[in-house]
Order: sequence, then C-alpha cells, then structure tokens
Amino acid sequence: MRHPWNIRPLLYVTVAAGLCHACSETDTDGNSPNPTGIDVSHFQGQVNWQAVKRDGLSFTYIKASEGTSLADADFPENWKGATDNALLRGAYHVFSPDDDGDAQADYFLSRLKAQQIDYTGALPPALDIEALPKDSLGAARPHIAQWLHRVEAALGCKPIIYTSPGTWDTEFPGDFTGYGLWLADYARSPTLPQGWKDWTFWQYSDTGDYTGVGGTVDLDRFNGTADQLARITCPGGQD
Repeated sequence: MRHPWNIRPLLYVTVAAGLCHACSETDTDGNSPNPTGIDVSHFQGQVNWQAVKRDGLSFTYIKASEGTSLADADFPENWKGATDNALLRGAYHVFSPDDDGDAQADYFLSRLKAQQIDYTGALPPALDIEALPKDSLGAARPHIAQWLHRVEAALGCKPIIYTSPGTWDTEFPGDFTGYGLWLADYARSPTLPQGWKDWTFWQYSDTGDYTGVGGTVDLDRFNGTADQLARITCPGGQD
C-alpha cells in the first residue's frame, strides 16, 4: 500500500477458527498452497481484473477511503471488476490520526453505500493504520476503537487491522489484539507483533508483478485453505 505518510502500512484481521497454523512458515517463492491475493488502490491505475483472475489469484483488498474526506477514485471500478470476475474482495480504510474515529467509520460506510454495495460475502473490512506521529499516540487509541466498533455494528462483521511488527510493537504493544492480523512483513517467514498468536493474512511483498496490473503491487497470502478463506466472509450487509 502506498499512502501519503510514505511509511509501511498496518491492518488487522479477524482470526478464523481452524486456520492452518503450520502455514505460518510458508515461503515467499510462490510454492505455497495457500490462497494468494493482492491489495490495490488508485496507485495501480486501471486493473484488468479478468487477467488477474486468470493469473490464479483468489482474493483482493481494495482501498475505499481515507480519513473523513478522501475517497479512492478507483474504488467503484475495482470493486465491480473483482466482483464480476468472482474474486473474494474486501474494502479497507486508511486511518487518519487527525480525525474522529466515528466520523471516519461513517465516511468509509458512506463509500460502500454510495456504490450500493451489499457487504454480504465480502472479506472482513480492514483498517489500515500507518505509523503515527508520537504526539498523537494517546489520542489515536479511542478513535481506532471507535472505527472498529462502529463498522462492526453497521456491517455485522468484525473488522481486521493491518500492521508491521516493528511499528505496532513500538506504538500499540498488546492493543487491539482481539482483532485478527493482516501482517505486513517482507521477510521469508513472518514475525508476529506482540499479542498475536497467528496471522490471518500476510502481505509478504510490495513488488509483485501480475498481468493486468500496471507497475508493482502488494502480494498477500491467506493462512489457511480456500474453503477456510470462504468461511471468514461477512454474513450480513449494510443497512
């Protein structure tokens, strides 16, 4: 993910029961049996989702919004393209330390509503938390909690958080670990942040090269089987 702060991003995911714990040591050379996916935003430009599907990818996370006023211009087209090509897809929001958590949640939900998206069957909504200015850490905690709680109440689906171990351990050691983990760690095997016992998604590279995607793209892996991936999708849609 590439965002204005130009820092490795964060996110967390609901940990589904029965995940493949042995898969935590999967390698990054493309030989893993686990479902693989990408995450995209307007930085990727126009994505050919038919080509992405042909490449064998199973899922994608798509940027919907940031803060309380920044909508990703390519979200509607990306969501439709992924849906039309039978890819499991989830939406993510980039957290702003300067904005109220409830207001950010409402803005994220408004982007789904504007596209008349029924979130049933989608991957858990994700909160992307970048490294925050040191003077905003204490103030950020309640706003992160507000976003998570409000989105869960609206969609009937527990959100996920995306992060890297170094940043999270420094800023929020042990916080919010009741939420699943979408881990950003570009190493051969992942290192868990404090408090988590496993990861659900692992973003293992930011230099992926796939037919249908212009330039490089983030690569992600699910910690389980294709059937288990389908079982963590959201049961209910937005009111």
